[in-house]
Amino acid sequence: MKGKCSRLFQQFWVIGWAIFLVLTSSNIIVSAVSLDLFSNTQVSNNSGTTAAAPYLNVTNKAVTFTINGTTAIGATAGRTGVKYAFINVPAQLAGNVQKNGNAAVDTTVTVLASDIKAATGTVLDLVTTLTGLLTTLGLGATVTNLNNAITALNKEDFGRQVFASPVEQYSATLLRADINQGLLPIITNALIVRLQAVQTVVQGIASVSLISTALNNLLNALTNTISILGNANSTVSKNLVAASILGSTSVSFPTLVSSPTGLTQDYTAIVRGGIFQTDNFDVQLLSNYGGNTNLYFAAGSLAMKNELLPSSLNFGSHPVQTKVDETWSAHVGGNNANPLQTGTIRIDDTRTTAKAWQLKLAQTNAWVSGQKNLANARLDIVLGSVNSNFQNYFSISNQTVHMLPSNQVTLFSLSATTAPGYFEMPLNQFQLFVPKDTPKQTGTYQTTLQWTISNTP
Repeated sequence: MKGKCSRLFQQFWVIGWAIFLVLTSSNIIVSAVSLDLFSNTQVSNNSGTTAAAPYLNVTNKAVTFTINGTTAIGATAGRTGVKYAFINVPAQLAGNVQKNGNAAVDTTVTVLASDIKAATGTVLDLVTTLTGLLTTLGLGATVTNLNNAITALNKEDFGRQVFASPVEQYSATLLRADINQGLLPIITNALIVRLQAVQTVVQGIASVSLISTALNNLLNALTNTISILGNANSTVSKNLVAASILGSTSVSFPTLVSSPTGLTQDYTAIVRGGIFQTDNFDVQLLSNYGGNTNLYFAAGSLAMKNELLPSSLNFGSHPVQTKVDETWSAHVGGNNANPLQTGTIRIDDTRTTAKAWQLKLAQTNAWVSGQKNLANARLDIVLGSVNSNFQNYFSISNQTVHMLPSNQVTLFSLSATTAPGYFEMPLNQFQLFVPKDTPKQTGTYQTTLQWTISNTP
């Protein structure tokens, strides 16, 4: 029994070790094909949005996302593949962040001497051969000039470079800029200029039998290398820019941002950005790179501007009589010498969700003064014309509505729509009609109007 248990334990240990090797190998493969070029990437945007001041229903709003990397991985980074900068938005913003021109790249560039040697082929070896022969001939000044040109050729610092890089709308959620595309001509042209300086020195050397073969070989190598570097599609040119090392780098993506539709609550979009180098661009790997910045969006609201409505209506003081019907108009301050009291209904619905609602007006109680009741009194409201950018609605306008305690009036009804919009209608006059046979007692009578926005029929 002990022997059997021992074999089972041993078998389990072997299987576990095999699984560990497979997982470790997989991680190594992923790290080899894609490398983050900076260890402290910061991402920002100039939208100015905050949780307290979000975007509300914006369309094609110009926003620039900026990626900054200051601590470069350097020479430990990948030696092959393409350098990309990217902006990746969440699925809720798919199609709502579009490219708006080229990315602006500001970086410093280094190319190791070993990579310069690889790009220039046999040039450096042939220079060594030629300088040895020139030294034998006692042409020390020529050797010095040639060595100075070679020193300049091998200079690793290519300085600060600012250039535009085309932006590709890689997917509905991803923008990427191929940094190599903008960097390649800068590096290759700089190297060509250095090679041409070497070529000028070599062309000035008088050919003698001892050095003619070495001289011609070097001139041919220089001409061939310059030609190869002048071809952006050559393997040498591509390998050179792939091997280049970026220092402190800033990449700015100009975009056009639109609000997502159908939000039911305010939304914070986490936008990722980074700079990396890869042999195989894989969107799934992007979550491992760079940093992030936030864009804030408002879901919108349904709101009535109560401040445009009169807080009270004053119909003035009138003597008690029962001989004739009376109609009293509300004036500002209750004084007939003042302008008529008016108001405005204004409702803004900035939501983009499916919606249908009604605005209703009701008189909640009869006209009363303590225990006294002004029976049969009727409030009339003279409505003006509707002003609205909604498409599907019903409204009563340019008429007089009669308010009684038992009466609820639907002033505006919006059918199913998702577009934001507004409804506005003036209240041109308020009148109180009191029939002559209404029982009247001295007092100050009042009632209450209730405005209701409702999703119910």
